[in-house]
Amino acid sequence: MVENNIDEPNEIPRKLSFISSTSEDQTNAASKIAIMTIDPLKSTIDSTEQSVPNDIIPIFSIRKIYKNLILISIAFILMFTAYNGMVTLQSSLNVKNNVGVNSLIITYSFLIFSSIALIGVSMDLFGLKWTIILAEIGYIFYIAANIKPLPVLMYISAAFVGLAAAPLWTAKATYLNQIARYHSQHKNQTHEISVSLFFGIFFALFGTNTIWGNLISYFVLNQSSTAQKYNCGIHFDPQSALPTNTTQDVNDTTRYILCGIFTGMGFLSMLLLFFTLDSIQLTQKQTMKQLLNKSLEVLLSLKKWKYIDQFFLIPLTMWTTIETAFFTAQFTRAFITCLIGIRYVGLVMVCNGVFQALSSYVFGRLVKYTGRIFVFVVAALINYAMIILMFLWNPQSNQMVLLFVIAGFWGIADAIWQTQVIATYTVLYSETDPSALAKYRLWKSVGFVITYSYSSYITIRLSLILLLVYLSLSMICYAFVEIHLRLKQRSQNKCAVTNATN
Repeated sequence: MVENNIDEPNEIPRKLSFISSTSEDQTNAASKIAIMTIDPLKSTIDSTEQSVPNDIIPIFSIRKIYKNLILISIAFILMFTAYNGMVTLQSSLNVKNNVGVNSLIITYSFLIFSSIALIGVSMDLFGLKWTIILAEIGYIFYIAANIKPLPVLMYISAAFVGLAAAPLWTAKATYLNQIARYHSQHKNQTHEISVSLFFGIFFALFGTNTIWGNLISYFVLNQSSTAQKYNCGIHFDPQSALPTNTTQDVNDTTRYILCGIFTGMGFLSMLLLFFTLDSIQLTQKQTMKQLLNKSLEVLLSLKKWKYIDQFFLIPLTMWTTIETAFFTAQFTRAFITCLIGIRYVGLVMVCNGVFQALSSYVFGRLVKYTGRIFVFVVAALINYAMIILMFLWNPQSNQMVLLFVIAGFWGIADAIWQTQVIATYTVLYSETDPSALAKYRLWKSVGFVITYSYSSYITIRLSLILLLVYLSLSMICYAFVEIHLRLKQRSQNKCAVTNATN
């Protein structure tokens, strides 16, 4: 591994340059995320060590620790196999009155609110286990609403998902963090090592949900292959396209089977947690006034930028969801459904998921030697190449292989964006700006809302132009971040030399 010399003023310290998405460096980042997540406004390890006194709450046995780790991983795989399987199909399955995409806009709009206001309240009121179970009810409601996608049902259930999402993931992270603490005491090792191990296991298992959900979609929609076959790709205009759910493309029986399977998986996840997951009580609960003050501090932090480089990370943070939203809402409808039919959405997305998982491992190893800048440039070049390919390609139904090519390469780039941007926030700000994670979630949600808001109203040609603009702006701003970090490091080195000579 290359070691940076701190005496060289134009080099960034190792912890700022080398972040792995699957190796020990990434799991270190994951552990810091977990520690920050317990209390978004307290990021130091010492403060979280006191959140659950072990002399009051019995330590689980090793067997019980691993049992709960596997159970919560399986439960999340089941839930998000179902939920992500439905989300991928929204722009193709529920096109009438734009109900599908509108529901996603509502979800991410409410997620902004829940990320700021509901995390601490829900865990203090219900505890970790019941926060997860109650949050899953919102997801199940949304999946079931797709059986009969009436606007009122879809929108209300989407709001529930948005409100439930932040408490769900925070309670999960807190639960894993606590059983990892128990594990570290059994093994006589540092807390961070155990957190790294547990989050690595969880995300290795959880990452397969995209594959399973899309495979289910493919086999259930096997007979639903009616395609528009004209004005697809760059020529696609969502305003003039045929709405899928007003034709015989997906009949009621097929819809009931698909939604029934996914709803059943959601219920199975919830029941698994209810009957088998052991409860962990957080003993230090906060008053409502303290929780409201925290939410207010997060909002105020958006007005006072302590770190100028964090401000310039906003475009890149939003890009991580803009490119995802384009792929799930627009690419699936304008290229896959239009050209070869809705049944192939799942199959193409499986390809995307496989390449994303493999790339997380490959670039996780590679980034330790090349640095963060290199992998970001690789991801940007891949996105540029795929956008240009979509511009130049005149889609034909006998060129289906190109859909898999685009999906695969997009998955490679997405793997880099999704792992390295959050790792950047974690390494740079986890110990200095406790509101960094809340702001990261906020800007990601804003990116989703913006993209979903226009995805059903503008042509693919204009969408691709916007993607080029977003990506270029993101990379320019990120270049400023790296320049600023290097200048700051140079200044610190000069101060260190001056102090040493004095």
